Amino acid sequence: MQVRFWGTRGSIAVPGEKTSKYGGNTSCVEVRAEDGTVIVLDCGTGARELGQHLLASAVRPLRLHVFIGHTHWDHIQGFPFFAPAFLPDTELNVYAPAGFQRRVEDAIAGQMQYSYFPITLRDLRSRIHFTELEEGFFRVGEVLVQTQYLNHTAPTLAYRISSGGATVAYVTDHEPFWKPKGPTFHHPGDQRHLSFLEGADLIIHDAQYSAEEYAGKIGWGHSTVEYATDIALATGSSRLALFHHDPSHDDETVARLEAMARERAAAGSRSLEVFAAMEGLELDVRGSGRTAPVTAVSALRRPPVAGKRVLVVSANQTDVAIIGQMLAEDNLVLLPTSDMKTALANVPDVSPDMVIIDGNLPDGDGAELIKPLRARVDSQDLPIILLTEGMETVDHACLGAGAFTDCLAKPFSPSMLRTRVLAWLARARASDSIRPSGKAGAGISRRLTDEHASSAMAGGTKGAAAAIFADTLALMPLFRSLDREHLLNLVAQSNEKIFTAGNVAIHQGEPTDSLYVVLSGRMRVIQATFESPAAGEVLAEIGYGEIFGEMGVLTDQPRSATIVAVEHTRCLEISPEDFMQVLQRTPEMAIAMLRMLARRLQNADLLLARYAPDPLTGLLGRRAFLDHYQRMVAGPRRRRSGVVLLVLDVRHLKTINDRFGYMIGDEVLRTVADALKEATRTTDLVARYGGDEFVALLVDTGPAQASVIINRVQEKLSELSTRRGLPLMVECKIGIAGNMDPPVNVDDLLWVADEDLRKR
Repeated sequence: MQVRFWGTRGSIAVPGEKTSKYGGNTSCVEVRAEDGTVIVLDCGTGARELGQHLLASAVRPLRLHVFIGHTHWDHIQGFPFFAPAFLPDTELNVYAPAGFQRRVEDAIAGQMQYSYFPITLRDLRSRIHFTELEEGFFRVGEVLVQTQYLNHTAPTLAYRISSGGATVAYVTDHEPFWKPKGPTFHHPGDQRHLSFLEGADLIIHDAQYSAEEYAGKIGWGHSTVEYATDIALATGSSRLALFHHDPSHDDETVARLEAMARERAAAGSRSLEVFAAMEGLELDVRGSGRTAPVTAVSALRRPPVAGKRVLVVSANQTDVAIIGQMLAEDNLVLLPTSDMKTALANVPDVSPDMVIIDGNLPDGDGAELIKPLRARVDSQDLPIILLTEGMETVDHACLGAGAFTDCLAKPFSPSMLRTRVLAWLARARASDSIRPSGKAGAGISRRLTDEHASSAMAGGTKGAAAAIFADTLALMPLFRSLDREHLLNLVAQSNEKIFTAGNVAIHQGEPTDSLYVVLSGRMRVIQATFESPAAGEVLAEIGYGEIFGEMGVLTDQPRSATIVAVEHTRCLEISPEDFMQVLQRTPEMAIAMLRMLARRLQNADLLLARYAPDPLTGLLGRRAFLDHYQRMVAGPRRRRSGVVLLVLDVRHLKTINDRFGYMIGDEVLRTVADALKEATRTTDLVARYGGDEFVALLVDTGPAQASVIINRVQEKLSELSTRRGLPLMVECKIGIAGNMDPPVNVDDLLWVADEDLRKR
């Protein structure tokens, strides 16, 4: 394989005299495989020059494969300047791990919004395909690509590329799993890292810091020169490229670190060529014949993570609160407990998907809980992360407890822990053993029996699930004031219910018989209206720790709105009687409930004000039109069925007001509004956009049909003017804009329609 470095810097580009030797552009490496496949590793600022080079030297049309390690800015900021992306005959295949609650496409498009860049992602003319990856393997032509999660502050993948008997491993950004002390690596994560790199002919490895610098930057997600060298020595690799140079390191500093790494390699027992990567450096990588085992798992799968259950064993309430907030952001369910005894008693009933254990528990060493916990659920593949202050005390527990064990130093970085949680949940392919199959379109329930409830009140182990739910509610602001007895009373008759995206939890108008607490996911509140009985108006969204269905319980009236799951959502269904009893006995919770309702009413008032119809014409206003536009064009964009935008300007409105008075002027505006409503379909979007300006968005319509609508509007204007006895015939100038692939932002269509209107 042929390898060329186009960008070697980390964090931010630093071009200039002091970085001219090793380069100032951020990460970008070109790999050409034996079969001619062109692979681009990361799209930092170095991608600009690579793009120019490809246009000048490569055979057209271009078919490129872009592997993004993660979507931090220094790894994607060159994408908007990558010239091949602007050519209609270019095919770009972009691969990357999904970030925190954001798709790869959204992350790249985010930096290309008009606020930051003059060209949006949708404006690029090339054919771009986005693929989100997990750990595993896939093939690009004859090239084998293997992936593995790294230890960084965001989900990040390493790539191992094999072709023609040669292997290149690309590892950035990555931090040692434990404080490095030499060539021996005890942490299971470091051992996985070694196995992944075993036999690579060239390792391109994060080496941003020296050991001295790293001491003050633990948790930032980057490696030292020493660690990278020791890793390469341990894997038996023949070549190591020190990569992702720190922006504060000038050429002199990088050269000094390079010399230090070479001395360290020379002192090792194996032959290793070490060099600092520099822009423009080209390498011919030939195979040594050594190979690493290929995993049987495809990297192209995307197992769902939302709704997974994480048991947290810790008596540190601050840590539990931090972890709970972190899990809620990814729609994961927190199951908190404080000691070993309770955890062992509860784990069979709550069936967690993974466990986080504090190394210092009130009744013992957390490391000693790992093996009995797995034995209790009869699964050696249950992922467990141990939060500990020293590796020395946990070597025997972690190393002997199976491949699904991890350790993280305290005080921990929440973002680093979040990355590891997501990585382990993606790795673990164990199914949710407590989730029975349900009918399509219905929630899935898991009832706590009366026996469980009474046992929970007595402190028995049969009430383990009730105890877990009580602990879960105790972390939520609404229930934080309740004591243990009230919490257990509240969950005594509870059901755990699961709603997949689109499932209806509550139907508007149905009788009140339950209320729900959201454990993970999101629900949407929709109120049917006379104009839109099917879709209705979205009033609010409800997330972690919030309740819904409470208005029907408090007022003893039928449901006032429909509640629909936006995504995979877990809820705790609570008995209305138990809820009212607890609410009446605890003034603190009643006040918290009152505050929550006040916030919802305030938000609803703001929403209604935003979408309030124009008082003169009854049409939507400008703001509501802009908000509804994106929802309206989603279907036509997906179906490629097109939209047409009409912009109408009332002719001579000022003259009409001056000659006949504002009462006639207002009637003219109402006539235009009524003509538009009668001439268009109920599925179209009509609004008063300004004083004398109206807009109509016609969905699933092409320019050929627009003339029919315009003629119909003009006929209606003439008919209504006569019927209403107006002293003049109402006329409008009409501008047209059509698009079979409607833009995300309506501004483009409005501009075209305005230009057309001015010509008339």
